[in-house]
Amino acid sequence: MDFSDISSYSDSQVELKIKELKENKYFLAFLSGLFYPKLNKYFHLGVNQYVKRKFHKHFHDCNSIEEFQNCLAPLVKKMVQNTTDGFSYSGLENLSDKPTLFIGNHRDISLDAAFLNYLLYLQKMKTVRIAIGDNLLDGSFAEVLMRLNKSFIVHREIQGAKETLRKLSKLSSYINYSLTEDNESVWIAQKQGRANDGNDFTDEAVLKMLYLDKRKTASLDQWVKDTNLTPIVISYEYDPLDIIKAQGWVHQEHLNLVSRNKNDLNEMTSGIFGYKGKVHLHICKPVSFSGDNIKNLAEMIDKDIISNYRIWPSSQISLSSLSKSNPDFNFHDKTVEQSKEYAYVKERFKDLDPKVKNRVLMTYAQPLINKEKARLSSGP
Repeated sequence: MDFSDISSYSDSQVELKIKELKENKYFLAFLSGLFYPKLNKYFHLGVNQYVKRKFHKHFHDCNSIEEFQNCLAPLVKKMVQNTTDGFSYSGLENLSDKPTLFIGNHRDISLDAAFLNYLLYLQKMKTVRIAIGDNLLDGSFAEVLMRLNKSFIVHREIQGAKETLRKLSKLSSYINYSLTEDNESVWIAQKQGRANDGNDFTDEAVLKMLYLDKRKTASLDQWVKDTNLTPIVISYEYDPLDIIKAQGWVHQEHLNLVSRNKNDLNEMTSGIFGYKGKVHLHICKPVSFSGDNIKNLAEMIDKDIISNYRIWPSSQISLSSLSKSNPDFNFHDKTVEQSKEYAYVKERFKDLDPKVKNRVLMTYAQPLINKEKARLSSGP
């Protein structure tokens, strides 16, 4: 099967695609405005040429995907240093050289998988192929950049049942081919779109799509074993887009495709360069599953993700604040109000509309609520 329309780029395409980026005026203008906004306002042609030379110097020797990612790694390291208060990780003992299907919670357009790949890079392990929605990959420079970084395309807006089945079957085939034939690990989100409400629950439709290609040749539990299905969970102390998400800044249903893509690109940039506080990534144990029930598999993944989510003071502060005005929330911890994080959260949200503020606090509180619900349901 020909996967060229959805696959990440191959080594043979790297040199050409880097040249395309270097000559792409929109890409150069984007970088100029991002890194040199004041100078670019008055001297955009000169700044564009300067950015072009810097890009060429940094990437011109890249002739493979691995070399391209090795050149990206120092930039990711700088991002971590400049926008976080530290990147920590756990569960390294659950990593192996076996091609693995990682399924994770989804909070940021591009960084969730980027942090996983950075961790693998630090451990001198192969990076993963990344599933990313076509809302970002519209033929622009973003598509070239992401596919150079081992991203492959997930079509979202598909018309008609027949076309939907065809594209989902192809996607499933590509993911399973990556694992079994190319010996490449894969990352995919547990559901379509980010968990903007703080709820990390697995969409059964995602699991059905993943299993679709193998449903006639392997039982569900055998497929889980063959793919080394492994949940991962990422926790950000702060979301750079928390207020924007709460305000409903991007009203998807009222925007055309071009506008949506532009906003997604803006949000991706804000997520990368915005302050995130502490970030933690946990690698769960590979799923040990028996049976043929997709729902049970989804619940097992959810249990791993919710139980291993790192709770930050921002969650405790948010739930404590909600408890003051809503008797349904019974979480009172006076110690959090004496913390430096409390002062930061209070200042961050002080001028928000009450409804927006409630939504933001609820998003931060939700992982703590879900963790407590899971604890109570599991019994003493």
